[in-house]
Amino acid sequence: MRLVRSWLGVLCAVILLASPASAQVAPASTAGAAAPDLAALRSIESQVAQIRGLQPLAEPDLKLLDHVSLHTYLAGQFDKDYLPNEREADQKQWVALGLIKSTDDVVQIQLSLLTDQVIGVYDPDTKSLIVVGDQGAFGPTEKMTYAHEFNHALQDQWFDLNGLAPKHNDSSDRSLAIHAVIEGDAIMLQTLWASQNLTQDELIQMSRAAASSPDDSLARVPLIVRTELLFPYVEGFNFVRNAYRQGGNKYAAIDELFKNPPVSTAQLLHFEKYANDVQPVDVQLPDLASQLEGGWRRVGSGVLGELDTRVLLEQWGTDHGDAMRVASGWAGDRWQLVEKDGRSAIVVKSTWETPGAAQSYFSAYSSGLRKRFDSAMTEESSSTRQALTTPTAATDLRIDGSNVTTVLAFDRDSANALVAQLN
Repeated sequence: MRLVRSWLGVLCAVILLASPASAQVAPASTAGAAAPDLAALRSIESQVAQIRGLQPLAEPDLKLLDHVSLHTYLAGQFDKDYLPNEREADQKQWVALGLIKSTDDVVQIQLSLLTDQVIGVYDPDTKSLIVVGDQGAFGPTEKMTYAHEFNHALQDQWFDLNGLAPKHNDSSDRSLAIHAVIEGDAIMLQTLWASQNLTQDELIQMSRAAASSPDDSLARVPLIVRTELLFPYVEGFNFVRNAYRQGGNKYAAIDELFKNPPVSTAQLLHFEKYANDVQPVDVQLPDLASQLEGGWRRVGSGVLGELDTRVLLEQWGTDHGDAMRVASGWAGDRWQLVEKDGRSAIVVKSTWETPGAAQSYFSAYSSGLRKRFDSAMTEESSSTRQALTTPTAATDLRIDGSNVTTVLAFDRDSANALVAQLN
């Protein structure tokens, strides 16, 4: 799924509410961007470089925009970098898994979040540092945003962000983990910078502004979108802070994260898996569309990963704590979405650390499917297989040792055909 990563692959942004020190900004103004004192910006750059331990190799192109111009810029970048085939695959995959409604539009959801939540951007394509500057004054929020974004510029100059996080990564799970390092580092830097360089009055001002300007736009979006959007900032910060502390409170430990980044959200969520180099299993699926008769086509494929597997369980009734526990046994997966006559079917093959972990997932997801298809006829409900049928859907969930295979199709014949190809 590239929905959230589609623009994070190009733009490193400050997201409102993602950091405890962030605050809401004022409504868009018709006035032009208010230019801060250049000497003040250079002072912030020097402070950031000193804290981060990386000296700038070049001066990034600074652009101060008002809110309207920033939103226009973000929408343009989003449209350019979120490819049509990626949009189709994301939309249909999430509908097939029941993570969004068929009436939801992932493109519009993401565009709305961009205009609501982003207050600063670093673009590694153009080496541009863009911040909102239509407040009439360059206050503490703008200062901290500049510190955050300048840190992204340092990351890019020293570690090549486009090389580290390609726009169209074949594993969105790996891409999300890498972005968590990028944003976790920036959140940690801005937190340290604010504590050292903002006055007590400025910190209080930001806290009051955030408390007095609640924003429920994130609460209104589907769980999968909200979780993926905040993951790089919240879990990324926890991961980077853990590395920093284990490295003797030295930024050299964070530099090593950029040189050897995590390869899965499982590594990001469990630092010991990263430290012990626990690699995800490379699960394979056949090219199903080419093997099925009757005009099937392949829409997309990828890896769910531990994070999205957890969300899938939560979406259909597993409480957060249990979903975290069950998903922590994830070892690898592969999904593939195919389509016939405009109707989609999805296959997910997952492998787990132990047969017991696979059984926990099989039991939890079996319960979730019964809740999702609560009026379905039960074809089978045994210790190794659950199969449900409705007039417009058919499921086939199977466990074999440490492996669990899910087929979600539009009728029983199509589900059986897919299972036959997997076997």
